[in-house]
Amino acid sequence: TFSTYDGQNCHRIHLSNFLKQGIRVQLLIRITTKKGKEGRVSITVNSNVEFNSPFVMPQFQTRYGTGSAGILNATPDHSWGPKLTTENYYGYNPRDDYFQTGVIGTESISFSTGTDKNQTYASAAAVNSKGISPNNKYDRYNFTVRNTTSFLDDKMTLDINASYIRQSDRNMVNQGTYNNPLVGAYLFPRGNDWSDIEMYERYDVARKIYTQYWPVGDASMAMQNPYWINYRNLRENKKDRYMLGASLNYKILDWLSVSGRVRLDNSNNDYTEKFYATTNTQLTALSNRGLYGITKTQDKQLYADFLVNINKTFGESWSLQANVGGSFTDMRSDAMTVRGPIADGSKPFEGEQVGLTNYFAIQNLSTSKTKHMQEGWREQTQSIFASAEVGYKSTYYLTLTGRNDWPSQLGGPKSVSKSFFYPSVGLSVVLSELIPNLNKEYLSYMKIRGSFASVGTAFKRYIANPRFEWNESTGQWSVLTQYPMYNLKPERTKSFELGLNMRFLNHFELDVTYYNAKTMNQTFNPELSVNKYSKIYIQTGAVRNQGVELSLNYKNTWKDFTWDTGLTYSMNRNKILTLADNAVNPETGEHFSIKTLNMGGLGSTRFILKEGGSMGDIYSLMDLRKDANGAVYIDENNSVHTQSIQDADKYIKLGSVLPKGNLAWRNNFMWRNFNVGFMLSARLGGVVFSRTQAMLDNYGVSEVSAAARDLGYVSVNGNDKVAPENWYSVVAGDTTVPQYYTYSATNVRLQEASIGYTFPRKMLGNICDIKVSLVGRNLWMIYNKAPFDPETVASTDNFYQGIDYFMMPSLRNIGFNLSFKF
Repeated sequence: TFSTYDGQNCHRIHLSNFLKQGIRVQLLIRITTKKGKEGRVSITVNSNVEFNSPFVMPQFQTRYGTGSAGILNATPDHSWGPKLTTENYYGYNPRDDYFQTGVIGTESISFSTGTDKNQTYASAAAVNSKGISPNNKYDRYNFTVRNTTSFLDDKMTLDINASYIRQSDRNMVNQGTYNNPLVGAYLFPRGNDWSDIEMYERYDVARKIYTQYWPVGDASMAMQNPYWINYRNLRENKKDRYMLGASLNYKILDWLSVSGRVRLDNSNNDYTEKFYATTNTQLTALSNRGLYGITKTQDKQLYADFLVNINKTFGESWSLQANVGGSFTDMRSDAMTVRGPIADGSKPFEGEQVGLTNYFAIQNLSTSKTKHMQEGWREQTQSIFASAEVGYKSTYYLTLTGRNDWPSQLGGPKSVSKSFFYPSVGLSVVLSELIPNLNKEYLSYMKIRGSFASVGTAFKRYIANPRFEWNESTGQWSVLTQYPMYNLKPERTKSFELGLNMRFLNHFELDVTYYNAKTMNQTFNPELSVNKYSKIYIQTGAVRNQGVELSLNYKNTWKDFTWDTGLTYSMNRNKILTLADNAVNPETGEHFSIKTLNMGGLGSTRFILKEGGSMGDIYSLMDLRKDANGAVYIDENNSVHTQSIQDADKYIKLGSVLPKGNLAWRNNFMWRNFNVGFMLSARLGGVVFSRTQAMLDNYGVSEVSAAARDLGYVSVNGNDKVAPENWYSVVAGDTTVPQYYTYSATNVRLQEASIGYTFPRKMLGNICDIKVSLVGRNLWMIYNKAPFDPETVASTDNFYQGIDYFMMPSLRNIGFNLSFKF
């Protein structure tokens, strides 16, 4: 990805504090940006350039040409033709011929200065990049100023900061077939000349415009010339973001202070679409003259809080750290969209004035097919909270927290509950303080801890309100009515955690955590029999997550040489305890239970929730037809057939997309001014599904399909032989059989390696420090059975994880960094 944390300049981040209240469901992450330092002026300049290339890709074939059944051009969009010869061999490969080297350039400069009363910090940074797909760009510019001032004999501190971020992107590629250049790039017939279609448009004398050149056709899947998508299906996004913040802290006593903070975060976003004439009409609402869309979005967020802070000791034994306060968060978003085709005089636009081809303006769009939409939302949460940690003899610690939220989602006049409270309690004991005459060389520190927390989360917006949907074929809005639910409750997670921290043998550090969390009142939309409503939400079900997190670190120094290494392991077990047990239909009052829930997916690959299963379980709803003996049925034409599985109890479980564990091993070696490091990482368990590989097999462009042709058959039932094209046209066709394209997600890789050197200031006449480093990421996939990187994610939707459908490949990254500190 091109972006860094939240669009921020990564060189501006000072530290991250993680406050775990019993479990990660109560996690407060505070990012503190750098501020000026007291003393001399300091200037830091960083320059970084990175080169990206595809990391894991499917294996393609280059030895069989265009056509089907071994006949040239019998099917011009497939590659099941005759074997290529030296006369017609082109050797096309997407990695070499379509993808380009991606480049990311990052430059930043920061300035800090100050006195004991006032510190100032300023920074500017720029990121300019191009992706591995042609005409894919991302640019970002950051500017930040921060000033900290002390008053009243250092009792009062005022901190003011301001940031501006300007970012833009063009043609960001997601998975799927529409507007995805990978479809044409991957499936391009291997008997055709790729250089012929690199000139993606040709001048049409009759229409007096340049039109798309793509002799392959759309292959019934809106396939287009990849370069036409890159340069003539333009999708651009521009965003301006402004952030202002201020905090005031007053120390009343040495142990008592009050503080207040306010932060304003606003952004304006412009998104435009320009689809030129002769773009596939499935994408232009049937117009052959083009389509234009523009969406303007304004987001505003206001946050404020007030805290009373206590940090006091009582004698030599007792200590208290506490805070009490409240916070206010207000978020709103407003958007205006105009999107529609240019009328071209055809039947769908009958009676309309013909528009100007490729003239992208609102006044040139179809009057009947253009969507005009204004939408927006607002959420507000008001909170009060308190926490206290009592310590005794630096050995025993009791931590109590409580928070009450009043979210706007619960603010309706008929809502049963207006707010929710979530507490936590934690207890820790430093055992090393209790052991008399402890030999610090063997055990210097040991602490055990335990905690319990209950956390509430508001449900998503709109689920109790009527919704509307735009029908592009009719040019009208349709009403989707939802049952008006007033008794919605917040989702509730109750959890406990146990942990152990140790430092021993002078150089080792161990951190082990066990957690167990149960989530209830989850909101979902089952398919219930109702007369008046298209959707009806219920809140029910329970899911348990339990797991272990472990880290073991070692650090030692021998004169000028230091070795710092760390091993981390995590595992989580997810189990659905109940879905809907004796739930009530709010419209009819009838009681019902749900044992199986289809959450969607891709084709016949579906996420099916069942009691006793996990949230990541995927099933196949398709299989090959079997004969009376249970063997795959092969007809007289040497073909196989698919059949859908109608009985939910007979769906074929493929596995879970959730990993059984994650493992990483980090190493850093330092010798004088040299630094060398690497990290190995592994994902253990889980499965993934690749519709991409199925399509490659179906179209005959995969190495697997070529190997089958080399052999002359695909072995079925142990002894039967099926012609490769007959086999893959069915198993990998429109009704893909998922179990043949499900792979283990286990993978091991060299995640990162680096080497650097620091030129000390004294070597350069005390002018500056210079650091140079070479860093590589995703350098070597040591083990992987899937035809894509299992760690790549194309959607944040829980029920689309682990699915590859012409997804952009993960990237290998090699970068060079140069830093000057004056």
